[in-house]
Amino acid sequence: MTPSPAPERSGARTTLQKLLSRFHFGVTLLAVALSGITILLAGITTLRGYADRNMELAAQVAAYGVEPALVFNDPQAAREGLQPLTRIPGIARLRVLDDKGRLLTEWVSPHGDAMPMLTGFFFPRPFATTVQRNGSVIGTIEVWGDSSTLTHYVRLGLLAGLACLLITAIGTVILARRFEYELVKPLGEIATVAHDVRLHRRFDKRVQGLGIAELDRLGGDINALLDELQGWQGHMESEKALLAHRASHDPLTALPNRAAFDEALAARLAAGAARFALLFIDADNFKAVNDGFGHAAGDAVLVALSQRIKALLHQGDFAARIGGDEFVMIVDPAGHDAQPDSLAERLRAAIADPITLPGGDSYRLSVSIGVAVHPADGTDPTALLTAADAAMYADKLGKLSK
Repeated sequence: MTPSPAPERSGARTTLQKLLSRFHFGVTLLAVALSGITILLAGITTLRGYADRNMELAAQVAAYGVEPALVFNDPQAAREGLQPLTRIPGIARLRVLDDKGRLLTEWVSPHGDAMPMLTGFFFPRPFATTVQRNGSVIGTIEVWGDSSTLTHYVRLGLLAGLACLLITAIGTVILARRFEYELVKPLGEIATVAHDVRLHRRFDKRVQGLGIAELDRLGGDINALLDELQGWQGHMESEKALLAHRASHDPLTALPNRAAFDEALAARLAAGAARFALLFIDADNFKAVNDGFGHAAGDAVLVALSQRIKALLHQGDFAARIGGDEFVMIVDPAGHDAQPDSLAERLRAAIADPITLPGGDSYRLSVSIGVAVHPADGTDPTALLTAADAAMYADKLGKLSK
């Protein structure tokens, strides 16, 4: 008996071409989508990191500005110290608390928050930093951020991401009919760029020409997104550098401030410097300048004093303004071919030259100078500064007794 042939299965069978096309389509869409998500996540992570750093720098600037107000418990001075930060976009609220946690002053931005959800994601809680004076906590600064500086970049990122996905969906329909090698190679180029962006924050990387029109368009959109991220990164780097400079320099004289001086002195001691001199400089009867000629004249005197101090600096020396009319210098006596006391006399002579005030008047400034030498007068920052301060007051009292 002859066996009957097997019955044919009902329904159309898929072809290898269709199966390969579907496989290529699925793999391509997944790979490009993951690349887009990776770049988006990298951008969001970077945005959040820079936003946190900006809040930290803003808090440091505020701490420097309100330190005198916290010392004297002066709300008006605290508000004036916060005034420069109220003009910086991206700050929604500022609070100054004294050492007991009591509110000294508060500022709230009059502008509403356009995207509260975005603010909640990037700034879930305020950034707080303590204000210290002579090693003791005298208050706290709290800074709240908002989405005003982030909205533009997030919108551009979302639009660019949606454009990438749209172009990918159109391009993959055509690319699915190509051989696996022709798809894997250009996608590998995109994945490499996304990998470098995600792991190494290489926003300077760009997708090169791939030889396939659709993927070239996709690469162009990715490059456009990277251009936006790189531009934003450069902008944030500039803002960070500006805030860092403000946090470490006196705005009137452009000299380093007290925080920068403390860091420089500690670094010199940690480096094991054998011998150097610390000069503590205080203007004599400076209040008379402000009372007699006005605060603009007082500012002009401080600027002239700082310029004359800087003119005496050699390579490796350091000068800072640490208070209203108080300055310090860290110098290597050997580099000046003189002993520390001789350096003080040279400084007095340079400062004694008349200063032309804004109103045209001439003013002769005198200073009291105290000198401390490392290691003879101390081997730690506190001891050196105390010795120099004591020597300065002795110099001032000596003038008064004459």
